[in-house]
Amino acid sequence: MKVDKRKLYHLDWYLIINGLALFGVGMLNLFSATSSFYSGAYSFILKQLAAFSFGLIAILIIINYDYRELADYSKWFYIVSLFSIVLVLAIGMIAGGARRWFNIFGISIQPSEFMKPVLVLFISNMVYEYKKERRLMGLKDILKPLLYTAIPFVLIVKQPDLGTGIIVLITAISILCFVGLKKSTYAILGIAGAILSYVAWHYLLKPYQKMRLYSFINIDSDPSGFGYHTKQALIAIGSGKFFGKGYMEGTQYRLQFIPEHHTDFIFTVFGEEWGFLGSIFLFMLFMSFIYRCINIAKNAGDELGSIIAFGLGAIIYFQFTINIMMAIHLSPVVGIPLPFISYGGSSLLSVLICTGLLLNISMRRYMF
Repeated sequence: MKVDKRKLYHLDWYLIINGLALFGVGMLNLFSATSSFYSGAYSFILKQLAAFSFGLIAILIIINYDYRELADYSKWFYIVSLFSIVLVLAIGMIAGGARRWFNIFGISIQPSEFMKPVLVLFISNMVYEYKKERRLMGLKDILKPLLYTAIPFVLIVKQPDLGTGIIVLITAISILCFVGLKKSTYAILGIAGAILSYVAWHYLLKPYQKMRLYSFINIDSDPSGFGYHTKQALIAIGSGKFFGKGYMEGTQYRLQFIPEHHTDFIFTVFGEEWGFLGSIFLFMLFMSFIYRCINIAKNAGDELGSIIAFGLGAIIYFQFTINIMMAIHLSPVVGIPLPFISYGGSSLLSVLICTGLLLNISMRRYMF
């Protein structure tokens, strides 16, 4: 594979360095978070580095093709991703009561993670003409993209994986809002959202998911059960105070008080060790990355690139925001990883694919 040197000259080094800084912080945090495990931290680190290596290869492949060409093939990417989600429901590996993964030679792959960037490409390619022509989208215009979003959303929730389903849904809706909707369409979406919430509560959500909502409203109603995660997360983060306890000096996660502290609740490890000051630094890194995504969207060479970049930035923003809010009891507990930081090869690879697409869009604004 030959890479055009002109493209490499226009690489967005701001985005690259920012992403590497987040990944570096994540690796240090992951080492600390998994050091108390029986198997030790090194197996987790090696798997995360392997995923990162595959991600770098994916970035090199992605930047070698014009994002407009990739968008033209987005329908096929969507079909393959959707088929893999259907397949995982049929023959996937069950873990923790959920069927979300394929186990291939001891490597767990979560197909729903890859639906995030794929759906952004697919929906953006479907609606960019409206933004190009400065036309607001009506109800009929959004039915098709919403249908293509609803199919993977329902299948992902069925796994069950409510967190990933939520990210897929709100990212797609954000793209439609970015393109532009009529006032009547916003009203209809609001009504549809209320109806969907009712249907989800009575027919889609499982009992344990409802209990998470109850415990969010009143954390003390079940402190040793469904409220346990959040209760312990608050204790860990609060115990870090202003300066933190120091690297690898956290006690809450080392004594295994916090379940999933290397994945969905990994921020509790960082907050306990680095305190409020360190958390502000981490937030600044994320805000800087998200700001760069918005800047790429703003300065893209065409409307298609602008919408894709916005959608990719929305994925990072929503995952970061909901994960942190979940850890500090401002959101119900759902399975959403912290980008670049949480352990998980599929999650990291998905974020790196998003990064590759952002670099692709950024570099081509100078060339064509």
